[in-house]
Amino acid sequence: MTIAHERPVTSPRPVAAPDEHAARAQLRAQIARLEHRLAAAGPSSGGPAPVPGPRVLDLGELERVRDDLVERVGVVERAAADRTRAIAAAHARLAGMLADPAAHRGAVVTSADLGEPGCVRWAVRPVLGPVGRLAGWWRVRMSSGCP
Repeated sequence: MTIAHERPVTSPRPVAAPDEHAARAQLRAQIARLEHRLAAAGPSSGGPAPVPGPRVLDLGELERVRDDLVERVGVVERAAADRTRAIAAAHARLAGMLADPAAHRGAVVTSADLGEPGCVRWAVRPVLGPVGRLAGWWRVRMSSGCP
């Protein structure tokens, strides 16, 4: 005898364990913060590798994405810090040139070195050419801008 109202048995959809759910949420939050820092660093930070379609990342993939973002953020932030130090050094060099031109003979600082737009150059040159060079008369000349 068979029962007509009997339903076929299907296995329930696997549900993530609570600790896996928390780990996923934490990794997604870390990835979001890293992507925000990377976006704030500028357009030269590159982009993620293309994915062949929408999908849910497992924990291992989320960790790899996070680790890749940590590395990229570090590279971009180090480059920005290096550029900031170079700009500060150029400003100090220009201040030294203006304070004591004779101590900076032949030195040149450009607006690009200072992190500014344009093509202005500050150069230490002798006053009156060879005569000024022999007499030790030096001054800072500023170019008029782009040619």
